[in-house]
Amino acid sequence: MIKRAIYISYLALCIFVVCGCNSTKVSENASALDVSFEWTKKSVCSNISPTIIVDNIPNETKYLQVAVVDLNMKSYDHGGGEVTYDGLNTIKEGALKSFDGPCPPPRTEHSYEITVKALNADKKLILGHGKAIRKYKNPG
Repeated sequence: MIKRAIYISYLALCIFVVCGCNSTKVSENASALDVSFEWTKKSVCSNISPTIIVDNIPNETKYLQVAVVDLNMKSYDHGGGEVTYDGLNTIKEGALKSFDGPCPPPRTEHSYEITVKALNADKKLILGHGKAIRKYKNPG
């Protein structure tokens, strides 16, 4: 019985190593995306994402995936989201459905990083990536 359990565990581990966990791969020729954004009154302490400008997007891009990280408190999930790429270089204000805007404690400044990945049609290949960092101080 113990040998069987060990064998099953070993087999599961081998399958995981060989198949991976369905992770997205980065293209050999991945572009460096130019990302910029500014905090607005609408996007701080709210769920309305700011307008994000992304340049140098590869032609094959079908989706833009966005993640927001508070560099001073990485354990807090500020979300992000994914949008269908429409050929324009702008992710519109409010487009990210899982966004939780910057809202540090009163009179405290935090740095926030927005990372954008350009994905192909099946979302299994990163065609480009870039990030921008902006500070926000809660006037409290």
